[in-house]
Amino acid sequence: MELQLQNIGMIKESTIKLDGLTVIAGENNIGKSTVGKLIFSLIKSSSRYDEDLEEGKDDKLFSLMEKNYFEIRKNFDFSENNNLRDLFHSHRFRRDIQRYSFNAIDERIDFLEEIKETVEIEIYEKIKANLLKIKEIYLGEKDIQKAQKNAFRKALISEFKGKITNQNSQNHASIKINESQNKILEITIDKKNKIKDFNIFDEFYFNDATFIESPIVLQLSESIQMSRTYFEMIEDRRNIGMRPNVPLHIKDLNNKLKISLMEEDTLFDVEDLLNRYDIKNLLSILSKTMSGKIKYNKKIRDFQYIDNNGKVFDSLNTATGIKSLGIIQMLIKSGIIDQRSLLILDEPEVHLHPKWQLKYAELIVELVKNDINVLVTSHSPYMIQALIKYAKDARIIDKSNFYLAKREDNYSNIQNVNETLNEIFELLAEPMNEVYE
Repeated sequence: MELQLQNIGMIKESTIKLDGLTVIAGENNIGKSTVGKLIFSLIKSSSRYDEDLEEGKDDKLFSLMEKNYFEIRKNFDFSENNNLRDLFHSHRFRRDIQRYSFNAIDERIDFLEEIKETVEIEIYEKIKANLLKIKEIYLGEKDIQKAQKNAFRKALISEFKGKITNQNSQNHASIKINESQNKILEITIDKKNKIKDFNIFDEFYFNDATFIESPIVLQLSESIQMSRTYFEMIEDRRNIGMRPNVPLHIKDLNNKLKISLMEEDTLFDVEDLLNRYDIKNLLSILSKTMSGKIKYNKKIRDFQYIDNNGKVFDSLNTATGIKSLGIIQMLIKSGIIDQRSLLILDEPEVHLHPKWQLKYAELIVELVKNDINVLVTSHSPYMIQALIKYAKDARIIDKSNFYLAKREDNYSNIQNVNETLNEIFELLAEPMNEVYE
């Protein structure tokens, strides 16, 4: 899959291949993380649009149900016909549709016909028109493209607060995804960050994405669980100002980790996992490096580190390096990472000792060997050199693409440097060269 970007964030123009191992190197604040968050937003909105579509349809239906109920209440005496209240109350009506599908609508149309002679013709026609409109919306064809666009818009607000375009350019921003010569997606966003054109021509290869930014997610798990993203419906609008906001990628990861590894209640058969990829080797690398494992304790509602001697440490008292590796450990053991998901690792070296950076790189390459697609952003020479070496040793260098993000005036460009890998190390070595000048 090839991602083409123009005027996105700091990025002026770049083409990035997402197939196997993709590494984007460079200094801070030049668009590395933007790429990861953008592709995460695209994949998540593509996979969740149907949920968003149903929420939108439910809002329309409920609005019409309320309108109908208040019209009936205004014109009828419920003491004379209590069935009217029971049948047409909006909450019961919605519940009945969820249980009985369109039959719940037909039941109300039939009831209205039975009492037609006792109803003023104007009132009768208004109520019946609303019921037929409810049925039309319920049975109507899904506007998939519109739902996907709306889901993407909400993901952009959650990840970028809606501000995705390059503020140094007067041109529109564009996002394209191609596979070989086939168009998958084309999006145009104007200077005011409004989506102008949105076209999805075919489904994505990736049906899920997991974005890992910081191991602190384990420590703050309960707080994150209580927070909301723009993607979520707010059922109790009285509490809008009381719930904190978090980006979608943080809530998504937290949810995956909490459902993933209650080992005794594991959601996946171990044999099924073994058929997908070499889980034993992956977990062996992790176990040796961590000297233990991370698991979620439902009783205390916290993640814990259990070392090889059986000692237990709460997340607050666990080294950030162990938590970083523990997140991968849990995602692997639960089967959340698979061949059709994209794992996005945003500067994973930040919390790791150089020795552990090498082990983390080895783990990444093992994942790619097992057909797991991984996008890594990094500014660590240790991490990048290790990824190159392990990719060569594992003979997956042909499935690896290395990019360098460079600042050019007020812009940045991300260029493939597979043939000139030394450019990465020359750029990352510049700060130390300045020290010794």
